[in-house]
Amino acid sequence: MRIEDMITTGTLRSYGDQSPVKKMLHAPTMKLYVVKEEPLHNKEIRKNLKDWISFWQNKFANSNLHVQVYATFWNTPEGYVSIVMEYMNGGSLQNLLESMGFLPERSIKQLVPPILQGLQKIHQQGAQCHGALGPSQILFLRDGTVKLGQGLQYRVQVQGNQLFNSYILGKPKDVQSLYDPTILETPSLWSKASSEKVHFPAQEDFILERANDIWKLGWLVLNCAIGTLEFHPKAQKLQKYTDHLKDTCCLLHSEAKVISLVEQNQKTVSEPTKITMLELLPSDKFSPEFIQFLCSTLKIDPRQRVYTEQLLQHPWLVSGRDPKGPNVQLKELLNISNAWNAFLPEEFQGQGAQKLERLCDALYLVLQNSERPTVNKMQLQENSPIIKELSYDMGLNAKAVSDRIMSIFQSLI
Repeated sequence: MRIEDMITTGTLRSYGDQSPVKKMLHAPTMKLYVVKEEPLHNKEIRKNLKDWISFWQNKFANSNLHVQVYATFWNTPEGYVSIVMEYMNGGSLQNLLESMGFLPERSIKQLVPPILQGLQKIHQQGAQCHGALGPSQILFLRDGTVKLGQGLQYRVQVQGNQLFNSYILGKPKDVQSLYDPTILETPSLWSKASSEKVHFPAQEDFILERANDIWKLGWLVLNCAIGTLEFHPKAQKLQKYTDHLKDTCCLLHSEAKVISLVEQNQKTVSEPTKITMLELLPSDKFSPEFIQFLCSTLKIDPRQRVYTEQLLQHPWLVSGRDPKGPNVQLKELLNISNAWNAFLPEEFQGQGAQKLERLCDALYLVLQNSERPTVNKMQLQENSPIIKELSYDMGLNAKAVSDRIMSIFQSLI
C-alpha cells in the first residue's frame, strides 16, 4: 500500500486532539480506509505512538473487537505520522449520542459486552490499559458491530511532555460537543496517582490504570443512559480527594458527599443541583441490575472496582431478563442516526454529482501512475459494497456511480 495511491473522499469529525482524520479511497483496490494524521512534536511522543501502534497491530490483527490498523507512514506529511485504519461506516458512539441524546437500556446492554471484551483483551497483554475510553473511541459498522478505537490521544497527551500537554489540553475547541469528555471535563481518574495514595506497589501501577479504564467505562455507560453530564462539573476533582472518599460507595450513591467535599476544599459554594443522577435513572426505564452495574464501575476507591472478567459475568449482562424502557435495538438507532445522507431527490444531487466527478478525475490521475489495479468488474457493480458506500456518501443513485467509475477503469485498459 502506498500513500500516493490514496484519494481523499471526505474529512471525518475529530474529537479531543483534533488531529486530521480523512476518509480515503485506495485507488488500485477500490477499498475505503480512514487515515489519521497524528503530529509528532518530539521524540518521546514518536516512540510512544510507535510502540502503541506496533502493539495494536501485533496483538489485534484480524480482531473483531478492535479497529484494524493496516499501515503507518512516518513523516508523511512532514512532522506527522499517517495511520491507515479500518473504515467504520456506522460512525462513533459520539455521533450516535449527538443524534439521539441518550440511549435506552436495551441498546446500552448490546453495546457494553463487546467494549468489555475489547478491554479484557488489552488488559490480558501484560501491563497495558486503553487509557482513552470515551464516546469517540467506540466505533460501529452499520450492521451494529462494535469495535474499540486505538485511543491515541492518551499516548500523546498523558505520556508526552508537560509543555505539549498544556498546549494540546489548553487549545480552544473548534468542534464543540456535549459528549466530548475533553470538553465536559469528565470526572476521569486517568492521571496516574502516587502509590501511597492508592496503596499499590509502585511496580503495579498498571493495576490502577486498568481500574481507571473501568471508571471510564462506567462514566461512558452513565452518559449513554442520561445524556450529557455537563451539569456535574464538580466531579472532575475526585482524583485530588481520593483519600477522603475511600469509605464511600460510588459516584451514584455518594454524589452529595462528593460535591460537598469538593466545594469544602475549594472553598466555593455553587447552586445546589436540583436533581441527582439516580433520579435521572428512574425504575420504569432502568433495571436494578443496571444500577448495580454502574455502581460496580463507578466505585470511588479504585481497589473496589471489579475487573473486566467479573463485569462480563455481571447479572445485568447474563441474567437474560428483558431490560426496562423502550424495545429499541442498537442497529435501529444507528440506522436512524446515519439516515441524514441517504439517497437524495434528483433536484438536490448537484453537490453529489460534482463530488463524483472530482473523485473520477483523481482516480484517472492516480491509476495512471500507480500499480496495476486489482479491482475486478464485479466490485464495480451497483450492488457491490464499495459502490453502495460511495453512493450513500454522495446521495446519488448507485447505478450512476457504478457507470461513471466503470468508465474510468475501462478508459485505462
